[in-house]
Amino acid sequence: AQHVKNKDKFESVEEDWKYVAMVLDRLFLWIFAIACVVGTALIILQAPSLYDQSQPIDILYSKIAKKKFELLKMGSENSL
Repeated sequence: AQHVKNKDKFESVEEDWKYVAMVLDRLFLWIFAIACVVGTALIILQAPSLYDQSQPIDILYSKIAKKKFELLKMGSENSL
């Protein structure tokens, strides 16, 4: 009889620890997911090309690209 009580108590403690492990696992999953999304967003938003306003080198040295760029620029000014 004592053996069955001890076994039940042990199984109860084991189930409690399984529940704690499941809760912590879910918590760390959310922390990891948020860290990945925030990290990815920060890396993408720090891309120099997003904030670079200089003229591309192909437009500087290519006569055809320069004319296309001027036409696009004029078209965007006319639409305003």
